[in-house]
Amino acid sequence: MEDNNAEAELAAARQRLTQTWADPRIRAIARNRADRPQDAEDALQATFLAMYRLPGLTKIDDMRAYFCRVLTREVYRQQLQLGALLVDDFALVTDTSGTAASDLRVAAEGVEDAACASVQAQHWHRRLVQNREGLTARVPSRSDDPVRYQGMVYDAAEQILRAGISGEPREADSNDAFRAAYPEYFDAPRTAKNTSHQRLRRARADVRTLLQHVTR
Repeated sequence: MEDNNAEAELAAARQRLTQTWADPRIRAIARNRADRPQDAEDALQATFLAMYRLPGLTKIDDMRAYFCRVLTREVYRQQLQLGALLVDDFALVTDTSGTAASDLRVAAEGVEDAACASVQAQHWHRRLVQNREGLTARVPSRSDDPVRYQGMVYDAAEQILRAGISGEPREADSNDAFRAAYPEYFDAPRTAKNTSHQRLRRARADVRTLLQHVTR
């Protein structure tokens, strides 16, 4: 009887997972975080497969919140961004030799690991603040107002590191965040859609590069 109950609970949990994966709001989050539509689809599929295999899937109370956190990490992993290494309490692990997405597995980080990550983020944040002028100067002058663009990239990097300290995810380098911070550049009238897309992609790359200077 207990086995039957366990099987029923797992089936119900996997059904909730499937509904979460298919939720248009979840898919919109993936598209907003990824540089390309295909990256979003790949991240959604990898997240679904990783969670489907979780032994403790039935213990997840908020399926949507957990899915979003793993999804965000997977988007970053695919795009080689550092932010997700700092803001997520759940480790999405892959073989360093380059295993397929279907081989992904998810593991909960221990309290000690989370504490260590927070301490490391604090160290990187201090380094960022102490070297603000030099690091900001390294950011490419991509817009007509380079000082504003460079400051925006710095602010996004700082928010990501602050998120690493607190453990609370932030959308500092999402399309919406960039548009809100500098609408004249990212959401300018009569700008071609492809041009806007390229600007957003390059901005994320600039944030990533800035973080790499701090964490190397």
